[in-house]
Amino acid sequence: MSDLDDVTPAVETPVYRTPLEDSLLDVTAAMSTESNVEILLDRILEEARVFTRAEAGTILLIEDDHLKVAVVQNDPLATRFGTSELRRRFQVLPLPLSEPSLATHVALTGATLNLEDAYASHTVGPVFSRALDESTGYRTRSLLALPLMSTSGAILGVLELVNASRTPDVIVPFADESERVARSYASLAAVAVHRTMLDESNFKDTLTDLYNRRYLAMRVDEEASRFKRFGHPVSVVSVDLDNFDRVNRKAGHPGGDAVLREVGMVLRRNSRRFTVVARDHGDDFGVILPDTARSGAVTYAERIKAAIEQHHFEFGSVTASLGVASLPDSVTAPDELLGGAYQSVAEAKRRGGNRVAVL
Repeated sequence: MSDLDDVTPAVETPVYRTPLEDSLLDVTAAMSTESNVEILLDRILEEARVFTRAEAGTILLIEDDHLKVAVVQNDPLATRFGTSELRRRFQVLPLPLSEPSLATHVALTGATLNLEDAYASHTVGPVFSRALDESTGYRTRSLLALPLMSTSGAILGVLELVNASRTPDVIVPFADESERVARSYASLAAVAVHRTMLDESNFKDTLTDLYNRRYLAMRVDEEASRFKRFGHPVSVVSVDLDNFDRVNRKAGHPGGDAVLREVGMVLRRNSRRFTVVARDHGDDFGVILPDTARSGAVTYAERIKAAIEQHHFEFGSVTASLGVASLPDSVTAPDELLGGAYQSVAEAKRRGGNRVAVL
């Protein structure tokens, strides 16, 4: 018998991972393939809720001097109102960082709050605002709030988990272990947000600080691919200012540039944080509305048309024509989506402008 005959094949030791470890690994893998940060944050919040047994939660991001709701989940309210209405109720107004609250305290100090009763008085001073609870009939009890902190120490937002449950009818405080788990998900959310901020800086229009045409085309392709994989609807709204050449003749190119910057501001102010708003070319703008069917896109376009018409511009009134195209309501081929929006806005212009046309 040779020495080789005595060699016993090595037995591979199986690698066992806990469900929590699998979840964290899966989210990390998704971050390398998913470019839509809202989808990532929604998944991160859902996973954090599962492993802390939270009934509800929100992720708020710092934008200028406000906190704005990026994603929200609340099982009882979603059952009562529906997911779309739930998002609308929570995203109506941003929260000024100067307004005392538990969320702004975390955003400004970087502290973690683990509160048995959010309504009670706390050593941090500000108490939970009951206005939203009162408007929805909900009751926030236990609350865990953590900062989203970049590797450089910058605070990007806040992760809030609400009402830890032992059973569907028994709300309990968040355990210390839940706090450690939530901190892992808050770190993943911070990485996702920070990466998006870095990516966005390469795709900005220098005049309006909106996305540029290259980014618009790239994201249309990505959202169309997402429709092919998952069936999620997507809409594009094209915005073309009416008679913009008159502004340039009256105020010169500096005045025209000022109008374009203000239109960009109006678009941002009237769009959700993860709506893709871009300067397409010249006085044309493009908006991508992920997970939005044609009816929702029309509502958005009408709101934008009115906001531009009612805005006070230094050089006189400005109106816009808007075109809507949706996949799959308007077109069936993904490569027809952007062209469909252009076709619609041309129809709005042909009919006299200051209107919304729908493919």
